[in-house]
Amino acid sequence: MPSVLAVAPGTSSALHGRHILGEDLTLEVSGRPEAVLQAASKYAHDLLVLSDMDVDEQHHFATTIQEERRWRLVPVLYVLDGSAPGFAIPGSFRPEIDGIARGALDSGEVQRRIRELAREGTSGAELVVVGRYELDPLRGRFRLGDVEVPLTEREAEIMAILLSRPNKTVTASEIIERSWGVSADARHLQILRRHISNIRRKLDLTSAADDVRTVRGSGYRFDVQAAS
Repeated sequence: MPSVLAVAPGTSSALHGRHILGEDLTLEVSGRPEAVLQAASKYAHDLLVLSDMDVDEQHHFATTIQEERRWRLVPVLYVLDGSAPGFAIPGSFRPEIDGIARGALDSGEVQRRIRELAREGTSGAELVVVGRYELDPLRGRFRLGDVEVPLTEREAEIMAILLSRPNKTVTASEIIERSWGVSADARHLQILRRHISNIRRKLDLTSAADDVRTVRGSGYRFDVQAAS
């Protein structure tokens, strides 16, 4: 069941605490932003909702909590004042994963957007960071500085395995067993080679073009030495 944290300092205290939205997600409402930031290193949720704040306060809170690696993959729903004419978008807004809604926290529109954005498993996901490379395994994005390379779910799984042991060979059998959950056979070895080929093709125009290496007769490795 997805877990949602709403930080809403201006919301009535009657809404604070833990709520069940239907049967498919939980919502925890806090009116104390500083307390949430102090505890950010201890836990994460599947969705963060920022309500009853102005745009600068939302930007500051989002950028501060995202200093914790476990919060960098959590989508943020920015709830804007529904009565104000026009709106400003916080500089921390990430259009590929975040959302915007207008209205009160308990309004139908905001509740609808919460359900759309809440995805179970986000709270347990973390960026895989090796040197200057970052992999978002949940959304299949490999980042090198300002360059982002989209990966399929399987490609992201393979890259996460290789990046977990940089500059070290990971056998093809281990990759198959960890990624597919089956014993390696000729068919899966061929499928793995095809995925590796696709990963290399996607990295071809980046500085990581030569970093996914084949260790003949053994497996593969991600060589980060060339990126240092």
